[in-house]
Amino acid sequence: MNILYFASLKESLNLSSEKIILADNTTITQLRTQLINKYGKHNFPNNTICAVNQEIANDAVIIKKTDEVAFYPPVTGG
Repeated sequence: MNILYFASLKESLNLSSEKIILADNTTITQLRTQLINKYGKHNFPNNTICAVNQEIANDAVIIKKTDEVAFYPPVTGG
């Protein structure tokens, strides 16, 4: 599976993408937990947005090995 990181998340991880192997029927919540364990909670706060195949996805979505998953911080304006 290909995971993409954007904006400040990309900068703090110093990584724009990575490929990982997940078990079948993995949820976004499980993937987040794995990424938090790898990179730290400060990089994946609760308001981090996730998209699966370019569509916003909630934490209950089950992801497939062929999906593209993207994480990015919420957009703020001024």
